[in-house]
Amino acid sequence: MKCTTADSRQTGFTIIELMIALVLGLIVIGGSLALFASQRATSGLSAQMSDVQAEGRVALDALARDFRAGGDFGCWPVSTPIDGRMNQTVFNEYAGGVVGYDAGSGLPATSTTLYGLSTVRAALPSDSSVVILTGVNGTLTQLAQDMTTQADNLVVTTPKTAFAAHDVAVVTDCITWAKFQVTDVTAASSTTTSLAHTGGVLSDVWGQGNVDGNLGAVFKKDSTVGRLDSVWWYVGASGGLYRMSARDGAPVLVSKRVYAMKITYDVDSDSNGVIASSERGKTASSLASTDWPKVRGATIQLLMRSEKIADSGVPSTYTTFAGVTIPSDKHVYLPLQVSVALRNQQ
Repeated sequence: MKCTTADSRQTGFTIIELMIALVLGLIVIGGSLALFASQRATSGLSAQMSDVQAEGRVALDALARDFRAGGDFGCWPVSTPIDGRMNQTVFNEYAGGVVGYDAGSGLPATSTTLYGLSTVRAALPSDSSVVILTGVNGTLTQLAQDMTTQADNLVVTTPKTAFAAHDVAVVTDCITWAKFQVTDVTAASSTTTSLAHTGGVLSDVWGQGNVDGNLGAVFKKDSTVGRLDSVWWYVGASGGLYRMSARDGAPVLVSKRVYAMKITYDVDSDSNGVIASSERGKTASSLASTDWPKVRGATIQLLMRSEKIADSGVPSTYTTFAGVTIPSDKHVYLPLQVSVALRNQQ
């Protein structure tokens, strides 16, 4: 007997129903893939932002630390600074603790006697600031006994940061200030160190030895003695923030992710202890040589650049930075800024 009732017939999806289901499935899958790609790009961007922020903070902290130490000469200013005791006269010897340049311009010619100048000039870009900070490097100490002649060795209480031959040092009683180069270091006792400062020529980046063995004054017990250094901060021609000590003239890469650096200065031009709004944010090129000892603070801006290229479709947030045109590539660029006071200036 043939069964022809509707309940006994087998049914399935029509071609239209299958196409609709397929389209809906593709929409769901496409949306999921788009969400995944977006989250992946956002996660990658966040990781790169976090990376450049972390490295930028380290770079800013190191630079700010040198700024705060700039101008520390034991006692400053003094009434009778003694000049020209070393064979090489440093251009900012008595100009305070900071000297800056805009975009590498205005730097003295390579023919001048400026420590490490050719090394720096060969690696300078055209759109970043340069700053040189001078001050005591390490701990200060005191004379343990009186000098009897200007040529006497300086016998000092041995500091935690030991002196070494060829160090440039300063001795001051807060009335007179003399700068010299250490030619030999010996132990005078279990607690004291003897610093020689004989005349002659040394093959140093900074100093090049003393004109003669005299300091220009006879200093007494408890006068302050400290090791000096001048450090250059600049961005290299292909990027990266460098620090170079005048003690050895060897540039050290602090951060390869710094793309540009801009520094402006706050100047107490009338020396009244108050920095007016018109005295803030001065560029280096707007300051005369007599203004640098009056600098009381600085604003440091770093433009950070990610090492990795961001995912396609993630544009740069910024187009310019302090006058610097940011390339339209897919790297992540992030500006960072810090203001710092120069506590040791006059």
